[in-house]
Order: sequence, then C-alpha cells, then structure tokens
Amino acid sequence: MSARERGPIPLHTHCKVCGKSIPWGKDYCSNECREKELKAQKKARRTSRLYLLFFVVMFIFILVISFLSPR
Repeated sequence: MSARERGPIPLHTHCKVCGKSIPWGKDYCSNECREKELKAQKKARRTSRLYLLFFVVMFIFILVISFLSPR
C-alpha cells in the first residue's frame, strides 16, 4: 500500500528528544523526554559558562604577564 492509497498524513510533529510522532502542538512525547531535554539544556549552560570563565581568566592572565614582562 503506497502513501497515496493511505491518504494524507495527519497533522503531527516529532518529539524533540526521541523523534516519536506526536500530536501537533506538543514538544515531547513523555515527561521522561522533557526531563532529558531540561537536563541537557542545564548541562549546556554550565559548559558555556565554564568556557567563558576560562577565556576571561586566560585573557586576564595574558594581560598581567604582558604588563609584568621587562621591556
């Protein structure tokens, strides 16, 4: 049976985490997927902040070393 024989595909979307087909307007298929996404977002924010902190510290370190070095 081809797609044309079955008729149009009902309006739907897919879960942001696992990709399952879900009704239109929903973002996740279950609370488990919602929790996984929230945990991943929290981890990404923490990682971004750590990288930013690292680069700020390195920038300050380079400035201090450049001013303390003899000319």
